[in-house]
Amino acid sequence: MNEEELFSRLEDRLMNLASPGIIPGLARLSKLLALSGNPQNRFPAVHVVGTNGKGSTAATITSILNTAGYKTALYTSPHLVSFGERLSISGKPVAASRWWNFTEIAEKLIASDSYFEDNHPTYFELITAVAFMIIADENIDIAVVEAGLGGRLDATNILKNVQLSVVTPIGLDHTEYLGPTIKDIAAEKFAVMRKGADAVFAGGELEINRLFTEIARKKSVNAMIVCDSWHYGMTAVSPDGTDFYIENDSFSADYHTPLIGEHQAENAVLAIASACLLKKHFSKIDIPAIYNGVAVTNWPGRLEVISKSPMLILDGAHNSHAMKRLTDTLAIITQRGHLNVVMAMMKDKDIPSVLTMLAELNPSLYCTEIPGIPRSMKAEELALLASESGLNVISVHEDPQSALSAAVSKGSVTICCGSLYLVGYLKSAVKIIDGILEDNRPPKL
Repeated sequence: MNEEELFSRLEDRLMNLASPGIIPGLARLSKLLALSGNPQNRFPAVHVVGTNGKGSTAATITSILNTAGYKTALYTSPHLVSFGERLSISGKPVAASRWWNFTEIAEKLIASDSYFEDNHPTYFELITAVAFMIIADENIDIAVVEAGLGGRLDATNILKNVQLSVVTPIGLDHTEYLGPTIKDIAAEKFAVMRKGADAVFAGGELEINRLFTEIARKKSVNAMIVCDSWHYGMTAVSPDGTDFYIENDSFSADYHTPLIGEHQAENAVLAIASACLLKKHFSKIDIPAIYNGVAVTNWPGRLEVISKSPMLILDGAHNSHAMKRLTDTLAIITQRGHLNVVMAMMKDKDIPSVLTMLAELNPSLYCTEIPGIPRSMKAEELALLASESGLNVISVHEDPQSALSAAVSKGSVTICCGSLYLVGYLKSAVKIIDGILEDNRPPKL
């Protein structure tokens, strides 16, 4: 049995073991981890929360730490193609056999205690518990842990030895769990700050910045708001990445990240600020490690250029905040040329806001859906909403590959967006996508 087959069986096993849905609270996970010896207490961690940019920021922080010579763990979610993407040790995915062995331990612990009789951990809680068991067993120097959808009640907030809390930009998402307003959501995110530790926030509206400062003061947290402390900006963006600069009272420097977009420059600056705060605990972090770590960061599925001829870009933008950043970047790198957009979205997202944002680019839209995912909005429904938002819907496809083939055949730039599930689905069909691209490449002279 190969790695992917074993990971597929692992996912089924975890789903069968888990309570369905999302159930807020840390009691189930706390009980399971206590039975396994509290692995979450045995390693220092950077905890990354926020609405957008968590994964890119976490990946950049980890790349800096790896470049500085530390043994790291990076825990993120969701995965795009393989379950194995969720946990890596010093840049290498953890083997399926390791996941399998520790899942067996978790399953036996659950079976051994009557507490779990009608109260199993959720899917994400189980994955988090198993990941923390693996991390503790690896004897790492530091883990970088991305929160799931939440903050205060997120499974990852059970971490004990948090050296630094990192908060990325905050927007409206998962309001059914986090609250109806930006301020409600921000309060949930800021609640992860640890008393007496460090925290850094990308920054936002004045009211949100004040809330961050107020909560940090009450917890005696050494807190930084990056947009207030540093001056920075993008100098160039292209399909090859983003150039940006940072200035403050003590230094000025130019950087490059292979991730594309002004928002990726902002995420990289947040990661650099995080590295500067971590330096007092991890002295091998220096300027070359920061510079080179940023320059070799890898984070697929976010404005990822799959092909330049024909131009095909995949991006997981699925809320209005992320879509605004995507449309701003596309306007630059495509020089406002015509766009073909292949789109699928989950039903529980703020779809009208996302479509309104996308309409500003006046693209040709190819609506699709994700097979096998009940949360995915049907392509016909998405097309109706898109038309109502003023978008030019060209065609509707149940199969994303069919939608992609139709879009790419029209020439110009094609962007696939609306859901990380769409990105993952397309990335898993590598041979089919390569065939579509090959059929539409210009003839060699």
